[in-house]
Amino acid sequence: MSQDKKEGNEHSKVSVRLGDFEVVLEGTQTNVEMLMGKRLYDFIGGLQKIAGAVAVAEENKQETKTEVSPPTEYPPPLGKPANLVEALTKLMVDTGWGSKPRSFGEIMTALETNTLYYEKAAVATSLSNLVRQGKLRRLGSRGSFTYVVA
Repeated sequence: MSQDKKEGNEHSKVSVRLGDFEVVLEGTQTNVEMLMGKRLYDFIGGLQKIAGAVAVAEENKQETKTEVSPPTEYPPPLGKPANLVEALTKLMVDTGWGSKPRSFGEIMTALETNTLYYEKAAVATSLSNLVRQGKLRRLGSRGSFTYVVA
């Protein structure tokens, strides 16, 4: 009779799945039974803590990706406008990019993408003037306005 056939020395395998994690205990029956006692209970408890921490880390990673993701729609090229009002008119009205409500931040980014750098106050004033002229509409409330073609 070989050693593997003696009682307690038979080969055993136990698998435990917890979410995305799987633990496999493999060895002699005696060793597997010994591990399945208190040690396995403590091990699974620790694994649950790790699984929870990994899930939280994945959620945070996805939230970070969402915040940093590139825009889904790039602003149109504007060429070389003579001034800020002409640049805003081309951007919002002439190209049709302003047919969808755009935030002040999106407008600033679109200008900078076209290598047009203006002070925020100047852009805000020009947008207000275009609203007064009836070329644009301002939607929302103070601090979260969006602008759209009138």
